[in-house]
Amino acid sequence: MLNVVVLMGRLVADPELRHTPNNVAVTTIRIAVDRNYSKAGAERQTDFIDVTAWRQTAEFV
Repeated sequence: MLNVVVLMGRLVADPELRHTPNNVAVTTIRIAVDRNYSKAGAERQTDFIDVTAWRQTAEFV
């Protein structure tokens, strides 16, 4: 079974592609996601989510 997560937000920085010693591609990105609710008069809150992609997905990102 495969877990699927869909995140919509803003990239905080450019994706960073690197390779492991075994030449496996790894990309790390950070996404800023605004919460869709807030208390009256309060500032909106933002969550920062780190995402790591491996192999072909890493090269595609």
